[in-house]
Amino acid sequence: MLGDYVDRGPESQGVIDYLINWPWEAELVLLRGNHEMIMEEAELSTEHFVHWCNVGGVETLTSYGGELENVPETHWDLMKGSLPYYETKKVIYVHGGVEPKKVMRKQDPVDLMWRRFPVAKKHLSGKLVICGHTVQRKGVPTDVGHTICIDTAACRGGWLTCLEAKTRRYWQADEEGKTRKGTLKPYRRAKTSS
Repeated sequence: MLGDYVDRGPESQGVIDYLINWPWEAELVLLRGNHEMIMEEAELSTEHFVHWCNVGGVETLTSYGGELENVPETHWDLMKGSLPYYETKKVIYVHGGVEPKKVMRKQDPVDLMWRRFPVAKKHLSGKLVICGHTVQRKGVPTDVGHTICIDTAACRGGWLTCLEAKTRRYWQADEEGKTRKGTLKPYRRAKTSS
C-alpha cells in the first residue's frame, strides 16, 4: 500500500481498522504517505493542526468522533510503523518519488513522501519505481518506462488502482463499486526529429 490512508474521505478510521485487521493471506506492506506525516504533526502545534484540518484532517477527525485523543494507539502505531519505501530485486515502491542519484538508504524520507511524478527520472539502480501522490487525470496509471504512477484520484471521485508490477496489469474500483481492469502498454519513448 502506497500511503495516504487518512485525509482521503469520510472513513479514515475504517481504513486504518481494515489495514490493522487485514483479512487476506498476502503479506501487507504499508508505506508512509504525506498525509500520515501531516496527521502526526497535527499533535505538535496549533499551526500544524490547522494545516492538517485544511488538507483533509476535518474528515479524518470526524471519523474518530471529533477528537484527536480518540485515535487509538494501534492506529498511531500503524502510521508510525509504515515504511518510507519498499524495495525488491526489480522494483522500488514509494508514496511520492525518489531522488534519482541517491541510493535508497540515503534518500530523505520526507522527500520520498512529497516528490511529484512529473519530475521522475530513472533511478541509478535501474529498478522500476512505482509511486502515487500525483493524480493522473486520465484515470489510468501513467508509465514513463522507469516509473509508473498509480494515483488515479480515488479520493476525488476517481479510481483506486492496484498494479502488478511484473505484468503491468492493473485493477481499479470506484466509490460506487464499479470495477475495471487493464494492462499498461509497453513504454515507447517518443521519436525526436533531427
